[in-house]
Amino acid sequence: MEKVLRILILEDVPTDAELIEFELGEAGISFTARCAEDKVSYLMALDEFSPDIILSDYSLPSFDGISALKIAGEKCPDVPFVFVSGALGEETAVELLKQGATDYVLKSRLFRLGPAVSRAIQEVKERKERVRCETELKESEVRYRAIFENTGTATIIVDDDMRVIMANKQFLLLSGLSRDEIEGKKRLKDFIHKDDLSSLNGCRELPKGLEFRIVGRQGDIFHVLANIAWIPSTTRKVLSLLDVTKLKKTEKEKREASLYAKSLIDASLDLLMTINADGKIMDVNRATESVTGLTREALIGSDFANHFTEPKKARKGYLEVFSKGFIRDYPLAIQHVSGQLTEVLYDASLYRNEAGEIQGVFAAARDITERVMAEKKILASNEMLRSMTSKLLMTEEREQRRIAAELHDNIGQTLALAKIKLDSLLNQACASGLMEPLREIREMINLSIGQTRSLMGEINPSILNELGLTEAIKGLCEKIRDREGLRIILEDDPNIGRPDEQVQFLLFRAIRELLMNIVKHAHAKRIWIKLKKIGENLKISVKDDGVGFDLASVDHIKIQTSGFGLLSIRESLNHMGGLCEIDTKRGKGTSVVLSMPLKWRKSTRNR
Repeated sequence: MEKVLRILILEDVPTDAELIEFELGEAGISFTARCAEDKVSYLMALDEFSPDIILSDYSLPSFDGISALKIAGEKCPDVPFVFVSGALGEETAVELLKQGATDYVLKSRLFRLGPAVSRAIQEVKERKERVRCETELKESEVRYRAIFENTGTATIIVDDDMRVIMANKQFLLLSGLSRDEIEGKKRLKDFIHKDDLSSLNGCRELPKGLEFRIVGRQGDIFHVLANIAWIPSTTRKVLSLLDVTKLKKTEKEKREASLYAKSLIDASLDLLMTINADGKIMDVNRATESVTGLTREALIGSDFANHFTEPKKARKGYLEVFSKGFIRDYPLAIQHVSGQLTEVLYDASLYRNEAGEIQGVFAAARDITERVMAEKKILASNEMLRSMTSKLLMTEEREQRRIAAELHDNIGQTLALAKIKLDSLLNQACASGLMEPLREIREMINLSIGQTRSLMGEINPSILNELGLTEAIKGLCEKIRDREGLRIILEDDPNIGRPDEQVQFLLFRAIRELLMNIVKHAHAKRIWIKLKKIGENLKISVKDDGVGFDLASVDHIKIQTSGFGLLSIRESLNHMGGLCEIDTKRGKGTSVVLSMPLKWRKSTRNR
């Protein structure tokens, strides 16, 4: 049964935590999650929840990911720690990995989260297995003499002249001699039956698997089968002398073990394949038969590359194994005889015989068809979201036009008619004593007419539809200069032309929101706006000399406000194939760069 992972999520934004859990579910990971939003809840979760893996945001309002990483390193050093953050520079990411982070995933690329978690958990398993093997190796050194003495088989160690250097208890019993009589004094030939010595004459070394007879002190004769192995980094050899009866028993056990191993291989869900040095298939398991639609007999001897949709790519990976010794996560697609494709990731390494000679390549593949389909579904969902974003923006623009028209046709005209009638009353009220109140009323009506016109211009600037984005931005800058007294330096590009309607509307709203934020919060004296066409994209930078702000607080600002804020700008641009980059520090001003294709394309992908 697949283990249910305990995943601790350090994230102060509930919606981001929900997205993380959603992506983990989409990746097919079985898990239970616990969320922490600050240091106190994080420490409590480490003690009570005992997580298998930690997913942490890099920046939190009152806590930070680096501190969380250090705490995890002290309290649970074997638990993998993965950063899941909105933005991480390459240098920051490298530094985090150096400090002990297992991996990092950008929130804009959450489709990587599932594989990253699986890979981190697998690395933990492999690390534990490595520690286990190293421990066993150390223990084996301690047990070496005991094993040698109690192996159950007569065993000796000889030098290059076949003189016995060491003999175990079983050999002492076999020969009937003491250790002092044998070690350093006897050669192997001293124990071999005289009739068998003739077959060994001229042989400086015993061939492997040679059968002969040993004669004991009391004349007892034992039929043995000699197996010899070199001791690494020495000239000595180990000889194991098996009784024929025991040998037969051992051979039977080996056959049974081989059948057991074959059953395990056939039961594997991974595709397993052995390929010789000529690129021909030597053996496969049942999973490979199922995916290709061919029998084991049909596959053995065939060119392995011909079973993939990209034979050249398959051969390239095969040759890479010979140059590097292995490959990991090599993507290929296997074609069934019916035409059905199976997406796989191959791990492969060199296959050697007992002598250490390279025989070919052993390859194992994981079926990732479902994951590929899930990724395609996510991309399709993103396409639909971008389409909905575009439609929503245009719906908002049409509604703003309608409201502006209503203001102009109804309220504006009503106010204008009231002003005309009030002017007529003023001409008739010279002697009535009502001149001053009527003048005050007229001023209020004039003010209302001006405010209405200004509101119509802000809701739906006609200049945007008539003259385009550049002129609309110029008009907006002039209004802010006149109203707020700010110095605005605008540098435009005459090559911009007329972007698509959706692009114009979104960028104008974004720039208006940025300027309003500067007026309300930045306490700036100067603003620099630069429009530049780069290829098929439009790049707009808005910079001020104001007080700046803490970029980590943007999420908090978004929660507290319902307007078209910085994160709304960034998300809207992202859904339409654009980018929003923010660079700010307290006391150092703010720079925002907007990038957007001049022609909106439905195929534009999130970046």
